Amino acid sequence: MKVVILSDLHLGLRAAPNPAALIAALEGAHEVILNGDAAESASSAFGVRGEDFLAELRERLARVSSTVLRIEGNHDPATGKLSAVRANGRVLITHGHAFHPAIAPWSAAAHHVAAEFTRAFHAAAGCAEPERTLLAARAAAIAERGFDSAASPFTVLRRMAARPWVFPVVIGYWRMFPELSTRFLERAGAAAQERGEPIPQAIVAGHSHRAGAWLVRGKLVLNTGSFTLPGQPHVVTVSDDSISLTPLTRVAGEWRQDASARRTWVIDEIARSTAAPSTPVS
Repeated sequence: MKVVILSDLHLGLRAAPNPAALIAALEGAHEVILNGDAAESASSAFGVRGEDFLAELRERLARVSSTVLRIEGNHDPATGKLSAVRANGRVLITHGHAFHPAIAPWSAAAHHVAAEFTRAFHAAAGCAEPERTLLAARAAAIAERGFDSAASPFTVLRRMAARPWVFPVVIGYWRMFPELSTRFLERAGAAAQERGEPIPQAIVAGHSHRAGAWLVRGKLVLNTGSFTLPGQPHVVTVSDDSISLTPLTRVAGEWRQDASARRTWVIDEIARSTAAPSTPVS
């Protein structure tokens, strides 16, 4: 079964991709997982447009026999699953906003969002990981939308330019992201082991808008980037035995996979090949 994962479409924004232009990049997928921020669902300005475009994407994928699973992000909280596992439990997929209690630590509302995360985390004391952390992130994301409305990438940059001290915070978060991802994966793995379930060896996320692959303490961290600023979007493809990260490029108005730049890992070999300290492979 071929599973293709992408994130941060941000449908509804004018900078977002056209659903028709995405189909070529997803060709041959039995299942497409939209890993958070698929649409600006929580936005009063862009939400309806985003959900309409998402419905169109679902319809187009159904025509080519691809099922769609939606995982929620911080721009579309409570619209889908909290996470998913594939490859017989060895690959964990989640948006990534749960990795830091402030969701976006450079945001002006970071303190309020982190406080709501902490409140919700304590309220979910009866839940096992990773659900407990993910439920706290859902509550924090809903709180975040009350402070920070969706905007075009250029508007976001202008807002950040008015607060130039946030740029080092963003860069610091990018640098921390592989470690934060791995810590989340390790907690999820410990809980899975206690339940007698397979321990995930890889995690697929988005959220930071910075695509890449990192090997950390015997775990593989993959980030698919974003279709809006600042980076190039990627897809992750998961089969029963392997996982790959492939950049997308625009060709004649369509997004297509750049197979020449694809990187692939055998899932059962990840732990052995990444025993060294954190190593970026992006």
